[in-house]
Amino acid sequence: MYLSRIVKRRARLPTAAVASLLALLLLGQCRRQDVAPPPTTSTVADGARAVGEPLAAAPAPAPAPADGATDEASPPASKGTWLEGNIYRFRLDNVRKCPPPGVAGGARIGTVVRVTSKVDEVFVHPRDVKLQSGGVILDRAVVTKAPDGCGPLLTPKSLRAGKTADGVVVFDVPPEFNPEHRPVKVTYQPTRWGGAKKVEALLPAGSL
Repeated sequence: MYLSRIVKRRARLPTAAVASLLALLLLGQCRRQDVAPPPTTSTVADGARAVGEPLAAAPAPAPAPADGATDEASPPASKGTWLEGNIYRFRLDNVRKCPPPGVAGGARIGTVVRVTSKVDEVFVHPRDVKLQSGGVILDRAVVTKAPDGCGPLLTPKSLRAGKTADGVVVFDVPPEFNPEHRPVKVTYQPTRWGGAKKVEALLPAGSL
């Protein structure tokens, strides 16, 4: 448009003026091209970055235990495993069925236990070995002679450090002791001034 006007007026303007005007117009167009920002293009990758990756799904919650289930059913049987007390070690070696039952409809069992002292003067006594199930505690049966197949009995003994005592502790288990068939544990806690730690060993299934 500007060039056409210049051509029409060329006869009226001097040649030097026309040349200067053309130079100014060309310089202005070049400056506008330099200042104009470069065209922007968008790609699929740019769009993906703008959207962002989806958040990881939250882990599913652990399933709730079934009605009536308790943690008592989860521990494995600890027969033959040393259990560490603070001043001793305790192990349930075996469980035997001893005839005849001391209570009608019940069962008589012999628990073969072993105690090793870590310090001097640990007094081992069969009365400190007990059966426990669901909060019910059963004391040992007082017998003067070992039942058939359930000897020798554990006898009271004071141990020095590193010494061991072992033997059978007999229990007469009445039918009402564990009617819900919960796990049964043998517990041991020696009588000692200042106290001693209690340990628990789970009886194998079918011991009663």
